[in-house]
Amino acid sequence: MRIFLGITWLIVLGFAMLTPGDRLPEINAFDFQDKVIHTICFLILSFIWAGVSKNHLKKDKKSINWLIFIFLAILPSIAFEIGQLWIPNRSFDWWDLGFNQLGIWLGFFGYFKI
Repeated sequence: MRIFLGITWLIVLGFAMLTPGDRLPEINAFDFQDKVIHTICFLILSFIWAGVSKNHLKKDKKSINWLIFIFLAILPSIAFEIGQLWIPNRSFDWWDLGFNQLGIWLGFFGYFKI
């Protein structure tokens, strides 16, 4: 079930991040809301994949856990941000990528602290 949830959330993020900018709703509730949204979205993704890697692999295979985590959380974050270079009214932003990574690490460490 967790794997299905992780894949579903990854697909939802892909659609959200690769949708042309003129098709997205214009909401300006507060400054830096875009960065908060990036952080929360990738925190959720990371939290899900941290649970998958912990529950489905033996503890003696920690290197495999890290590879799965990197492949399923970090690489999509980078790929989605780079993909925006070719999407109308979207652009690559180092700050967005940084906040994606912040969310990933908060989710990962948050999972293992809970």
